[in-house]
Amino acid sequence: MIIRKAKLSDKKPILAFLHRTFQWGDYVANVWDTWLARKTLLTLEENGKPIGICNASLSKHQLWIEGLRINPKFRRRGYASTLVLKAEASAKQGGRRISRMLIAQGNTRSLKMARSLGYRIEGKWWLYNLRPKKQDTTVHLASNTKQLKGLVSSDTYSDSWEWFPLDKTAIAKLLKKKKVIVFSQNNKTTGVGIWNRSELDRDVLQLGYVNGTKSGMKMILYYMQNKGYLLKSKRIQVLAENKAKLNAKELDQRMLFCLMKKDI
Repeated sequence: MIIRKAKLSDKKPILAFLHRTFQWGDYVANVWDTWLARKTLLTLEENGKPIGICNASLSKHQLWIEGLRINPKFRRRGYASTLVLKAEASAKQGGRRISRMLIAQGNTRSLKMARSLGYRIEGKWWLYNLRPKKQDTTVHLASNTKQLKGLVSSDTYSDSWEWFPLDKTAIAKLLKKKKVIVFSQNNKTTGVGIWNRSELDRDVLQLGYVNGTKSGMKMILYYMQNKGYLLKSKRIQVLAENKAKLNAKELDQRMLFCLMKKDI
Protein backbone atom coordinates (compact mmCIF):
# COMPACT_ATOMS: atom_id res chain seq x y z
CA MET A 1 0.00 0.00 0.00
CA ILE A 2 1.27 3.44 -0.99
CA ILE A 3 -0.19 6.91 -0.29
CA ARG A 4 0.98 9.62 -2.67
CA LYS A 5 -0.13 12.79 -4.40
CA ALA A 6 -2.75 12.11 -7.05
CA LYS A 7 -1.75 12.26 -10.69
CA LEU A 8 -3.63 12.71 -13.95
CA SER A 9 -3.65 8.99 -14.75
CA ASP A 10 -5.57 8.26 -11.51
CA LYS A 11 -8.68 10.03 -12.72
CA LYS A 12 -10.15 7.37 -14.99
CA PRO A 13 -9.85 4.36 -12.61
CA ILE A 14 -11.06 6.39 -9.63
CA LEU A 15 -14.07 7.92 -11.39
CA ALA A 16 -14.96 4.46 -12.71
CA PHE A 17 -16.24 3.41 -9.26
CA LEU A 18 -17.48 6.80 -8.00
CA HIS A 19 -20.69 6.79 -10.03
CA ARG A 20 -22.12 4.48 -7.34
CA THR A 21 -21.17 6.60 -4.31
CA PHE A 22 -24.63 8.16 -3.92
CA GLN A 23 -27.96 7.52 -5.62
CA TRP A 24 -27.34 10.54 -7.84
CA GLY A 25 -23.65 9.81 -8.48
CA ASP A 26 -20.75 11.81 -7.01
CA TYR A 27 -19.52 15.41 -7.07
CA VAL A 28 -15.82 14.43 -7.17
CA ALA A 29 -15.83 14.34 -10.98
CA ASN A 30 -16.71 18.07 -10.97
CA VAL A 31 -13.82 19.07 -8.72
CA TRP A 32 -11.13 16.53 -9.61
CA ASP A 33 -9.20 18.87 -11.92
CA THR A 34 -9.31 21.67 -9.32
CA TRP A 35 -8.07 19.42 -6.52
CA LEU A 36 -5.36 17.98 -8.76
CA ALA A 37 -4.17 21.46 -9.75
CA ARG A 38 -4.02 22.51 -6.10
CA LYS A 39 -1.99 19.39 -5.27
CA THR A 40 -4.23 18.63 -2.30
CA LEU A 41 -5.55 15.29 -3.52
CA LEU A 42 -4.07 12.10 -2.06
CA THR A 43 -4.28 8.69 -3.73
CA LEU A 44 -4.04 5.31 -2.03
CA GLU A 45 -2.43 2.74 -4.30
CA GLU A 46 -2.60 -1.03 -3.88
CA ASN A 47 -0.50 -3.31 -6.09
CA GLY A 48 0.11 -0.45 -8.50
CA LYS A 49 -3.58 0.47 -8.85
CA PRO A 50 -5.29 3.58 -7.40
CA ILE A 51 -8.13 2.39 -5.18
CA GLY A 52 -8.84 5.36 -2.91
CA ILE A 53 -8.61 9.13 -2.60
CA CYS A 54 -8.85 11.88 0.00
CA ASN A 55 -8.71 15.61 -0.59
CA ALA A 56 -6.74 17.31 2.18
CA SER A 57 -7.32 21.05 1.89
CA LEU A 58 -5.13 23.28 4.04
CA SER A 59 -6.06 26.76 5.20
CA LYS A 60 -4.12 28.90 7.66
CA HIS A 61 -5.26 27.13 10.79
CA GLN A 62 -6.89 23.87 9.80
CA LEU A 63 -7.02 20.74 7.68
CA TRP A 64 -10.27 20.11 5.81
CA ILE A 65 -10.95 16.49 4.85
CA GLU A 66 -13.33 15.78 1.98
CA GLY A 67 -13.89 13.42 -0.93
CA LEU A 68 -12.79 10.38 1.08
CA ARG A 69 -13.50 7.46 -1.26
CA ILE A 70 -12.43 3.81 -1.35
CA ASN A 71 -13.18 1.35 -4.14
CA PRO A 72 -16.02 -0.89 -2.81
CA LYS A 73 -13.90 -3.97 -3.52
CA PHE A 74 -11.29 -2.80 -1.00
CA ARG A 75 -13.45 -1.47 1.84
CA ARG A 76 -13.36 -2.59 5.48
CA ARG A 77 -9.59 -2.87 5.44
CA GLY A 78 -8.88 0.39 7.29
CA TYR A 79 -7.78 2.22 4.14
CA ALA A 80 -10.06 5.24 4.71
CA SER A 81 -8.66 5.69 8.23
CA THR A 82 -5.12 5.37 6.89
CA LEU A 83 -5.74 8.15 4.36
CA VAL A 84 -7.14 10.47 7.04
CA LEU A 85 -4.23 9.82 9.40
CA LYS A 86 -1.74 10.50 6.58
CA ALA A 87 -3.46 13.82 5.83
CA GLU A 88 -3.44 14.73 9.55
CA ALA A 89 0.27 13.97 9.89
CA SER A 90 1.14 16.20 6.94
CA ALA A 91 -1.07 19.01 8.25
CA LYS A 92 0.46 18.80 11.72
CA GLN A 93 3.95 19.11 10.26
CA GLY A 94 2.77 22.34 8.63
CA GLY A 95 1.64 23.76 11.96
CA ARG A 96 -2.10 23.05 11.73
CA ARG A 97 -3.73 21.90 14.94
CA ILE A 98 -7.35 21.34 13.88
CA SER A 99 -8.93 18.95 11.40
CA ARG A 100 -12.56 19.06 10.27
CA MET A 101 -14.79 17.02 7.99
CA LEU A 102 -18.50 16.85 7.14
CA ILE A 103 -20.49 13.61 7.28
CA ALA A 104 -24.19 13.05 6.59
CA GLN A 105 -25.98 12.05 9.79
CA GLY A 106 -27.31 8.94 8.09
CA ASN A 107 -23.81 7.75 7.15
CA THR A 108 -23.32 5.73 10.32
CA ARG A 109 -20.29 3.83 9.02
CA SER A 110 -18.32 7.00 8.29
CA LEU A 111 -19.37 8.56 11.59
CA LYS A 112 -18.14 5.48 13.42
CA MET A 113 -14.80 5.68 11.60
CA ALA A 114 -14.42 9.39 12.39
CA ARG A 115 -15.16 8.81 16.09
CA SER A 116 -12.63 5.97 16.20
CA LEU A 117 -10.00 8.45 14.98
CA GLY A 118 -10.85 10.96 17.71
CA TYR A 119 -13.32 13.23 15.90
CA ARG A 120 -16.34 14.61 17.73
CA ILE A 121 -19.49 16.32 16.51
CA GLU A 122 -18.88 20.06 16.64
CA GLY A 123 -22.30 20.96 15.25
CA LYS A 124 -25.12 19.84 12.99
CA TRP A 125 -26.01 21.66 9.79
CA TRP A 126 -29.00 21.37 7.49
CA LEU A 127 -28.84 21.64 3.74
CA TYR A 128 -31.82 23.41 2.20
CA ASN A 129 -32.58 24.19 -1.42
CA LEU A 130 -34.22 27.46 -2.41
CA ARG A 131 -35.23 28.53 -5.87
CA PRO A 132 -34.23 31.93 -7.29
CA LYS A 133 -37.12 34.36 -7.41
CA LYS A 134 -37.63 38.08 -7.79
CA GLN A 135 -38.23 39.48 -4.32
CA ASP A 136 -38.52 42.87 -2.71
CA THR A 137 -35.92 43.17 0.04
CA THR A 138 -34.23 45.80 2.17
CA VAL A 139 -31.36 43.52 3.18
CA HIS A 140 -28.01 45.24 2.61
CA LEU A 141 -24.29 44.61 2.87
CA ALA A 142 -22.85 44.86 6.37
CA SER A 143 -20.25 47.59 6.77
CA ASN A 144 -18.88 46.95 10.28
CA THR A 145 -18.83 44.40 13.08
CA LYS A 146 -21.14 46.47 15.30
CA GLN A 147 -24.02 45.51 13.03
CA LEU A 148 -23.38 41.84 13.82
CA LYS A 149 -23.34 42.15 17.59
CA GLY A 150 -25.04 39.17 19.22
CA LEU A 151 -25.85 37.52 15.88
CA VAL A 152 -22.72 35.45 15.23
CA SER A 153 -23.13 32.42 17.46
CA SER A 154 -21.10 29.85 15.53
CA ASP A 155 -17.38 29.08 15.45
CA THR A 156 -17.59 28.20 11.75
CA TYR A 157 -19.20 29.07 8.44
CA SER A 158 -19.38 27.30 5.09
CA ASP A 159 -17.89 28.37 1.79
CA SER A 160 -18.32 25.97 -1.15
CA TRP A 161 -18.89 23.01 1.19
CA GLU A 162 -15.80 23.71 3.25
CA TRP A 163 -16.20 24.93 6.82
CA PHE A 164 -13.82 27.62 8.09
CA PRO A 165 -13.25 29.20 11.52
CA LEU A 166 -15.53 32.20 12.04
CA ASP A 167 -13.50 34.52 14.24
CA LYS A 168 -12.88 38.27 14.28
CA THR A 169 -10.22 38.02 11.58
CA ALA A 170 -12.47 35.98 9.31
CA ILE A 171 -15.39 38.37 9.82
CA ALA A 172 -13.21 41.36 8.94
CA LYS A 173 -12.13 39.66 5.70
CA LEU A 174 -15.69 38.68 4.83
CA LEU A 175 -16.87 42.26 5.40
CA LYS A 176 -14.12 43.52 3.09
CA LYS A 177 -15.12 41.00 0.41
CA LYS A 178 -18.78 42.11 0.74
CA LYS A 179 -19.93 38.64 1.69
CA VAL A 180 -21.87 39.60 4.84
CA ILE A 181 -25.48 40.73 4.56
CA VAL A 182 -27.79 42.07 7.27
CA PHE A 183 -31.42 42.95 7.79
CA SER A 184 -32.24 45.80 10.13
CA GLN A 185 -35.52 46.87 11.65
CA ASN A 186 -36.05 49.88 13.93
CA ASN A 187 -32.29 50.53 13.92
CA LYS A 188 -31.61 46.99 15.15
CA THR A 189 -30.02 44.17 13.14
CA THR A 190 -32.29 41.12 13.29
CA GLY A 191 -30.75 38.93 10.58
CA VAL A 192 -27.27 38.14 9.26
CA GLY A 193 -26.02 35.94 6.44
CA ILE A 194 -22.73 35.01 4.75
CA TRP A 195 -23.02 34.17 1.06
CA ASN A 196 -20.78 32.83 -1.70
CA ARG A 197 -20.85 31.31 -5.18
CA SER A 198 -20.13 27.59 -5.11
CA GLU A 199 -16.82 26.43 -6.54
CA LEU A 200 -18.42 23.05 -7.27
CA ASP A 201 -20.95 24.69 -9.59
CA ARG A 202 -20.69 28.38 -10.46
CA ASP A 203 -24.40 28.44 -11.28
CA VAL A 204 -25.22 27.68 -7.64
CA LEU A 205 -25.48 30.46 -5.07
CA GLN A 206 -24.84 29.54 -1.44
CA LEU A 207 -25.75 30.92 1.94
CA GLY A 208 -23.07 29.51 4.24
CA TYR A 209 -24.31 31.00 7.50
CA VAL A 210 -27.54 32.54 8.70
CA ASN A 211 -28.78 33.65 12.11
CA GLY A 212 -31.22 36.04 13.69
CA THR A 213 -34.90 36.26 14.50
CA LYS A 214 -37.35 34.21 12.42
CA SER A 215 -38.46 37.30 10.50
CA GLY A 216 -34.86 38.52 10.14
CA MET A 217 -33.66 35.22 8.70
CA LYS A 218 -36.65 35.12 6.37
CA MET A 219 -35.57 38.48 4.95
CA ILE A 220 -32.05 37.09 4.45
CA LEU A 221 -33.55 34.19 2.47
CA TYR A 222 -35.59 36.64 0.36
CA TYR A 223 -32.38 38.52 -0.43
CA MET A 224 -30.72 35.28 -1.56
CA GLN A 225 -33.69 34.44 -3.76
CA ASN A 226 -33.54 37.86 -5.38
CA LYS A 227 -29.75 37.70 -5.81
CA GLY A 228 -30.08 34.27 -7.38
CA TYR A 229 -32.72 35.66 -9.73
CA LEU A 230 -30.48 38.57 -10.77
CA LEU A 231 -27.44 36.30 -11.24
CA LYS A 232 -29.55 33.74 -13.13
CA SER A 233 -28.43 31.00 -10.75
CA LYS A 234 -29.78 27.48 -11.21
CA ARG A 235 -30.53 27.13 -7.52
CA ILE A 236 -29.63 28.35 -4.06
CA GLN A 237 -28.14 26.12 -1.38
CA VAL A 238 -28.66 27.19 2.21
CA LEU A 239 -26.41 25.68 4.88
CA ALA A 240 -27.66 26.51 8.35
CA GLU A 241 -27.04 25.28 11.87
CA ASN A 242 -29.64 22.91 13.26
CA LYS A 243 -30.56 25.47 15.92
CA ALA A 244 -31.46 28.08 13.29
CA LYS A 245 -35.20 27.71 12.82
CA LEU A 246 -35.65 28.78 9.22
CA ASN A 247 -39.09 29.58 7.90
CA ALA A 248 -39.85 30.29 4.26
CA LYS A 249 -42.61 28.93 2.05
CA GLU A 250 -40.31 27.68 -0.73
CA LEU A 251 -37.51 26.34 1.48
CA ASP A 252 -36.82 22.67 0.76
CA GLN A 253 -35.14 20.89 3.69
CA ARG A 254 -32.83 18.23 2.25
CA MET A 255 -30.26 16.61 4.55
CA LEU A 256 -28.70 16.92 8.00
CA PHE A 257 -24.92 16.82 8.29
CA CYS A 258 -22.55 16.41 11.23
CA LEU A 259 -19.56 18.77 11.30
CA MET A 260 -16.73 16.75 12.82
CA LYS A 261 -13.71 18.28 14.56
CA LYS A 262 -10.45 16.91 15.95
CA ASP A 263 -7.45 18.53 17.62
CA ILE A 264 -4.38 17.05 15.94
